[in-house]
Amino acid sequence: MNVLQLCTYYIGNKLHSKLFSNLNEESLQQTIYVPIRNKGLNNRNLIKGEGLELHYDLILKRYDRYLYKGKINKQMKRIETIVSSLQEFDLVHAHTLFSDGGTAYLLKKKYGINYIVSVRNTDINTFYKYALHQRPFIHKVLQNASAVVFISHVYKQKTLQLLPDNLVNSIEEKSYVIPNGIDNQWLEINKRSKKISGPQINLVFAGSLDKNKNLHTVLRVMKESLKTNEKFFLNVAGDGPLKDKLIDFTNRSGFKNKVHFHGHVSLKNLIKLMDESDIFILPSYKETFGISYIEAMARGLPIIYTRDEGVDGYFKEGYVGFSTNPNSVDEIKKNINKIIENYEQMSMNAISESKKFNWKEISNIYLRLYRKIINEL
Repeated sequence: MNVLQLCTYYIGNKLHSKLFSNLNEESLQQTIYVPIRNKGLNNRNLIKGEGLELHYDLILKRYDRYLYKGKINKQMKRIETIVSSLQEFDLVHAHTLFSDGGTAYLLKKKYGINYIVSVRNTDINTFYKYALHQRPFIHKVLQNASAVVFISHVYKQKTLQLLPDNLVNSIEEKSYVIPNGIDNQWLEINKRSKKISGPQINLVFAGSLDKNKNLHTVLRVMKESLKTNEKFFLNVAGDGPLKDKLIDFTNRSGFKNKVHFHGHVSLKNLIKLMDESDIFILPSYKETFGISYIEAMARGLPIIYTRDEGVDGYFKEGYVGFSTNPNSVDEIKKNINKIIENYEQMSMNAISESKKFNWKEISNIYLRLYRKIINEL
């Protein structure tokens, strides 16, 4: 198979480089097109391998945000210049709906190459929400895709609810949910299950200290636990704009000896911190997927996650943890106690389920989808 990968957000994180590297190990021929905005991004997350071509293209300008049709036409012309023999590709994978999907649609119209498109958070919550005049075109992008990929069950449902009914009817059967994978370091040291070693329950929060990640509600849980003499201790890994306010709230509320703000921690130290904790808690208001939940599960931690966000829908309620109303202190406390009652089984379930999120397995899911589409042509 020979696949053209269109990946506008390639340099933003290492998720795509890990996916493409694993696909390369399966002998997939890949040409990766990465439009960039400045020279400093050239060769960011560079990967190499036989049968893999990676093209960074210094093409993006500030005005491209406002001239969408011009941007995707420009990208198509650049791809025609950079990539030889476009007709030799079996498939195009557009890794965003707007920036990459629009270009993939134009390539199909001109060269007849089928494509799949992945829908991301900014596609729906920013571009689709505000670029009303582009919606008819984006509907065509979805309509003409051979497959539409979402990162979570919840996000698929939310997106389909935004689209016109006739469009939903035409794309629902070709819609797939394929999650991100986790770094192999989380899975390297095999764990069977954890046990709570003493009367103190060690909670851990890992994420940005901002309004969305909602550490404030977790701190309110800690404050309420003082009234009932529940022995909770909270480790906080992360930094952010609300750090000083959250520390001040902790100090003023009289439980600073029960919370440790670690700040930004390395991957190695974060794994160590997870191993020293009992329950992972992250009641974000908005969470497209939430890889931190899966990382915690890999270390045997049951999780508390937000209802109708992120990983909700991947697991049966109470199997690896519990969903919660992100503003409900009482519900979060009840969920902590329900986890404690069945801790070892949930820990074992969490470890087992986390293994499905390794990059090799995720890449194999994509390979099967690629083959399915190509064989149906």
